[in-house]
Amino acid sequence: MFVKATTSVVGIFAAVAIVAPAQAEVFKDKGGTSSCTPVSNEEVMKRPDGSSIRRTVGACISASDGAYPFDHQKQMCTSTLELTADGKMVSVHGYCDVLSTKGDRAAYTITYNPDTHGRWEYFSGSGSYAGIKGGGTYKFKAGFPSGGGVYDWTGTWQIDGATAQK
Repeated sequence: MFVKATTSVVGIFAAVAIVAPAQAEVFKDKGGTSSCTPVSNEEVMKRPDGSSIRRTVGACISASDGAYPFDHQKQMCTSTLELTADGKMVSVHGYCDVLSTKGDRAAYTITYNPDTHGRWEYFSGSGSYAGIKGGGTYKFKAGFPSGGGVYDWTGTWQIDGATAQK
């Protein structure tokens, strides 16, 4: 009798797990630090007033106290920068490709304005990032003489528990 009851209870839990919809996993007000170094930096256009448009590609490593796949990420970011004639940044627009330590991928857009700092927003993901939505802000923390910098970021996002692979 004990064996039959145990088997029935296990069978019920298994059936509920198969039928119950997976819940989205939400990450609220999380943060971390990204360190980036330039891979390429080229002037695309010089304007008559001396201002310019530059294209940059940067390799970044991001670390946070979040759980996998957000704990450590490798990122390749491509941006277009608008600069004044004296080299001050006016705006940045671009995107970053994300690679987790297990090979899962995601992508997010970035925008930056010196007056309002930066914003980022996920637009795609696969594997553990499947169904990802959300975004947040980032701010410049420190720069290096040869280019690149360190950025602190915060945000809120969720992954679709029905399709994400953990």
